[in-house]
Amino acid sequence: MPIFANRPGAKPDSNYVENTEFFIEEAFRGEYTGTNLTYAGFARPGSSENSPVWQISRFSYDGANNLISVQWPLRKLDNTDTATANTAACSNDYEFVWAERTNYTYQ
Repeated sequence: MPIFANRPGAKPDSNYVENTEFFIEEAFRGEYTGTNLTYAGFARPGSSENSPVWQISRFSYDGANNLISVQWPLRKLDNTDTATANTAACSNDYEFVWAERTNYTYQ
């Protein structure tokens, strides 16, 4: 189930309709291997890295350091279980814990 309450505010389009493609005022966290970004996380400013309010993605690179894929964590059935992904559905929702990013399963 999507966690819409955790989504940052969205920027309205020219017709004053909220366009959820363009979120504003998000905090960013990144983890790098060398100069390559390997994990990216976005949440509302001031969010705890231990709260399930983060959108997380993982990046993969080829031998020439070219980005070849962006993967999303598997959604959890139980939001109190911060480390275990126990469903086959990927999610780009704001429902993950940044501090647990390496413990998720990505597809």
